[in-house]
Amino acid sequence: MIRIAAILLLFPLQAAAEGIPIPLGDIYIQLEVTAQPRIEVEKPQGGWYSSIKLDNSEENQSLFQAKVPVTVKLRRQDGFKIAVKDQLILIHQNKPELTFSPAKVSWGKDQGNLSLLSNIPQVFTVNKGTASQTKNDYILHISALAPTEKNTVGKYHGQLTLIFETNS
Repeated sequence: MIRIAAILLLFPLQAAAEGIPIPLGDIYIQLEVTAQPRIEVEKPQGGWYSSIKLDNSEENQSLFQAKVPVTVKLRRQDGFKIAVKDQLILIHQNKPELTFSPAKVSWGKDQGNLSLLSNIPQVFTVNKGTASQTKNDYILHISALAPTEKNTVGKYHGQLTLIFETNS
């Protein structure tokens, strides 16, 4: 009796292995796939910046600045929010009492349309078009004034944390 039951249990597997259709009845399946909103922020060539070097301005030797390109990819979004977590203050590597002025961090599509960022999220919209995914290039601009004391030469460091969020 057990032997017969085992053979009956294996029969559907054998039929399926031989490509014989096994009717299962009328089963209606409806599948709905929803892609969640997504944001990707990177260098135009991919990856991210491990460090950004600020250079002094030819017009003003105490003004140091950097301008770096950033690509933002959005899926199922027509905009995003960006904020600075904490102020960027560059500190001398060996003399922590020497600091730059709090850096001004700006963001925009081109040099003429930069918006000053703060800890309050700022909304940027994109032309979504017909595609569910968009890719836009931006400029991240950082500027700060060097310390006014004497003997300020040396390496300075600081941490800039930008917070990007989808508008959903």
